[in-house]
Amino acid sequence: MFKTESSLKKLLIVYILWIAFSAFSSSLVYLYFKDAGVQESDLVASFLFSTVSCVILIALLNKRKTDFRKLMTGGIFLIALSYLLLAFLSPTRELLFLYSAITGLNFFLFWVPFNIMYFEFSHAKAALFGSFYFSLTSLAMMSMPLLSGFIGENFGFDYLFITAAVLYMLLTLPVYLLGKREYRYELKDTLSDTKGFRTLIFVEGVYFGGMMAALAVIPLFYFEKPMEMGFYLSITTVFSVIASLIVSSLSDRSRKRVFYIRIFGAGLVLTSIASSLATTMGTWYAAVSARNLFSTLFMPFTTAIIIDAKKDIDDVMVGREFILNMGRILGIAAVLLCTLFLTIHSSLVFLGLAILLYPVLIEFKRKHITVS
Repeated sequence: MFKTESSLKKLLIVYILWIAFSAFSSSLVYLYFKDAGVQESDLVASFLFSTVSCVILIALLNKRKTDFRKLMTGGIFLIALSYLLLAFLSPTRELLFLYSAITGLNFFLFWVPFNIMYFEFSHAKAALFGSFYFSLTSLAMMSMPLLSGFIGENFGFDYLFITAAVLYMLLTLPVYLLGKREYRYELKDTLSDTKGFRTLIFVEGVYFGGMMAALAVIPLFYFEKPMEMGFYLSITTVFSVIASLIVSSLSDRSRKRVFYIRIFGAGLVLTSIASSLATTMGTWYAAVSARNLFSTLFMPFTTAIIIDAKKDIDDVMVGREFILNMGRILGIAAVLLCTLFLTIHSSLVFLGLAILLYPVLIEFKRKHITVS
């Protein structure tokens, strides 16, 4: 069990490097393919390959014992390979789909082992550590996209992708400092262990999966150069870090998870719907900055209520990831349908209404699950 301070420090080193490299490498991928002529609908559809590949992988690894380090290292090698493919192959729709399928495997290969180890250690302060967990993403997104934008604009995308591949390969070294940890799961049992939270997890997947696609594609209407995109990605995360740490720390003391879910959930609904009305660069900046703020404040509590209620974190995290990806498929499909038959901006209204279900469902479920 990873229950020592030194183990957590090693794990956080891996996490910080992963987040930094991810923010650096992925910031300009969709701009790269848009510049090559890939259609808006295909950009959205590529996210379906990410989620479907993860669902298939979770099913394939059912009942197989493996070491967490092997899973994480395998994911890192694959994502490094995906950036080498981007560097040396022509940017076609098919390459984008392949890239997406490869990177989607890391929803499981990297994130499930990491989540299990991380939240086992931080169980006593799940929201505080969860907020720190999500805030590091925001911190990385404040700086790394600027660097990737500078490299992409001044040296070219190929140089950017080769650098990303090299950085990921270096990440395999600290992973093996974590120590051996074997794990085996039965998918049926992992889904059973999420009882009481399955609908909530699914709704969370619908919203954040759809937003993952929409927020990658919509900015391409406003930002056409690498530095413009890098600056946009950096500036829209500025307000989310400090607020999430303060509020989640208060939650760990008071354990009023539901109160914060109501407040930040309402903000997330309103800012998501408001984002659909943003038609200029300035209004998009403002709307997405506000949405990102509430998203960063909201997300730690969706994890914290599960950690509070469930003892077997191993199986819960696997089941949670499977259900999240099923929800992501629906959310991305909704964005794709809006893109094809309405406008991609209209999908933000659907997603805002979808996440409105989350606090409503909690009120119904409080009769059957324990949430504070």
